[in-house]
Amino acid sequence: MARKVNLLKIALLLIGFLALFMITGIAIQFFQATDKNFVVSLFFLVIVTAVLLGLRVLFFLNRILNCIKGPEAFSSKTLYLVTKVKNTILVIGVVMLGILPFFYHVADVEDAPGVMVIGFIILLIPFTAYIFSQIVEELFKKATTIQVESDLTI
Repeated sequence: MARKVNLLKIALLLIGFLALFMITGIAIQFFQATDKNFVVSLFFLVIVTAVLLGLRVLFFLNRILNCIKGPEAFSSKTLYLVTKVKNTILVIGVVMLGILPFFYHVADVEDAPGVMVIGFIILLIPFTAYIFSQIVEELFKKATTIQVESDLTI
């Protein structure tokens, strides 16, 4: 079990580095651009905010893995962390609504309405993760209840 948890921690670390690398590249492109209009600035701000919130989610996931590694896999602490992850993912989804003006602008300038579909698909990713995190939260609630009942039985 410890090897699997350590492997997941390494994966979280790699995802964090990939996110930081991506945001660094976007920041370099943004600050070197000569024409910064409101839509591009909003897109940059949304992406930076979403990545920072994503790093917060990775931090909470690391803490959940620490709980799972120990004896408190199904405890109120783990349930609290899962709830924090769920709420942060919802905030990411709401923040990501700010990318739609950028995709609308690109679709209008390039006369390519399919770009808006791509924007909506990107927007659906955090909301899909939010629904999945709600399911995980309910599973942890049930498992915590069963754990407490089992502890009381013994």
